[in-house]
Amino acid sequence: MHCVAELRVAYHQRLNDIDAAVREMIMLVEQDIPKAGAAFLDADGQAADTVEANESIVEDFYERVEQLVIGLFARQGPVAGELRFLLTAFRILPELSGAHDWAAQLARRGVTGLGAELPERVRRLIGQIFDAAADMWRQVGEVYLSGSADIADDTEADDDRLDELHASLSAELAAADLRRPVLLDMGLVARLLERLGDSAVEVARQIELLSPPRPEF
Repeated sequence: MHCVAELRVAYHQRLNDIDAAVREMIMLVEQDIPKAGAAFLDADGQAADTVEANESIVEDFYERVEQLVIGLFARQGPVAGELRFLLTAFRILPELSGAHDWAAQLARRGVTGLGAELPERVRRLIGQIFDAAADMWRQVGEVYLSGSADIADDTEADDDRLDELHASLSAELAAADLRRPVLLDMGLVARLLERLGDSAVEVARQIELLSPPRPEF
């Protein structure tokens, strides 16, 4: 009986470890998107270094959560709310890792001075897109904690706004007198910015499917 109790405690500790790691990954994405914006628009090397350093932390969390989830499936046979939680955590891992990687890519491009070559209207739109993406990821964190469908709906509505900003950015880039290498780089930048929003919506929707929300471990 004592051994069974110890195994149960260890099981719940691993669930808590997964929960804490997922929350930390979401927080890092949310916090590092504005830093990536500063790095991109202002060639802020310190901000870029912070985002780059956090990239390895996110990858460590990814590997840890992946191993824990696989281990619990193999040894414990989770059911009901705990099963849904583990499946959701496993599904959103690539989105969380991908979103932070895209932020890191944007930050790295900023320290090359790319932002300084852009017209002010383009810079302003990019700043607005970074702000919108960061707000969407803040909402993802709130959805994770609450499971609120209303917040998930807000995230999707904000993605529509981000898509409008992206369309405006594309139009401004097409009209701008930019060197060809800059224009090519900006095509990738625009795509990365769009992905940050799309990924936030996907993660929010996956979390919303947890019904009820995250179980108490």
